[in-house]
Amino acid sequence: MKTLTIKDLSRTAELDRQAMAGVSGGMYKGFAPYSVFALDASKHSFSFDAKQSIDQEQNTLVNNGNNAAFVSGITATVNPKQTADNTINFG
Repeated sequence: MKTLTIKDLSRTAELDRQAMAGVSGGMYKGFAPYSVFALDASKHSFSFDAKQSIDQEQNTLVNNGNNAAFVSGITATVNPKQTADNTINFG
């Protein structure tokens, strides 16, 4: 029986499936591990606050033809336009 010590491997060494089967926690043909990885979430904080708000108000008053008596054919064209952009960045 051969023993494999991880500290003897270089950082660039690659092991095939059969070699990994000899490593504790490695996989053997046909068998899946009981757990892929363990994560202790108590050491990490994933909370964040993100607030976005766009408030707009537009009052358009057209006083065309005021103080004009017996006048005809008065027209007014009003094309109000509003645009708003809101961007939030995380990180």
